[in-house]
Amino acid sequence: MELKQMTPAEFSAVYQERMTADFPADELRPLSSMKDLHAQGNYLVYGCYDEQGLAAYAALVLREGAALLDYYAVDASRRGQGVGQKCLSLLQKEPLGADFLLLEVESVESAQTPSQVEERTRRIRFYHHCGCSETPVYAHLFGVEFLILCLPLGGSPLPAAQEVEQAMLGTYRLIVPPIVGPGEEAFQKVCKVWIKEER
Repeated sequence: MELKQMTPAEFSAVYQERMTADFPADELRPLSSMKDLHAQGNYLVYGCYDEQGLAAYAALVLREGAALLDYYAVDASRRGQGVGQKCLSLLQKEPLGADFLLLEVESVESAQTPSQVEERTRRIRFYHHCGCSETPVYAHLFGVEFLILCLPLGGSPLPAAQEVEQAMLGTYRLIVPPIVGPGEEAFQKVCKVWIKEER
């Protein structure tokens, strides 16, 4: 399996052919937003390829030594075959110019039904198998509560909670204003990041 960085034309095709099917419309940022971030040097999309073609893809927001996994999906026909874990392993070895990869997963605490608890627990377990660690950092973005996971890159140590919190805030300040408009009030209406205190 091989990991390759996509050109804007390639990830535009993946957006139209895959992402619109893999993600609900209300969770998918406009393609123009991704292209703008890419032009600024803050967005990369990788494809994980095998002999059958594109097996998985990962879209990343890059900012000041941290990378946020913006979108990640495995081809429907390859799920349950270890492709997701293999692709993340390859991504972990890629020179991204970042010390750690951050991942948002919907928090178990905010689940409304037993099936949501099961699905979110299963997703977190998958990322644990991939080497990710839970942090005490949470985010509330557009009405959804996320637990933030972290995967160190290039042999870097796990960052402190405050570093994760600041990295998430900085990344959100990059990607949220183009959606909601400028201004701190608009930002704070849809975005909050905090460190959950131990009880």
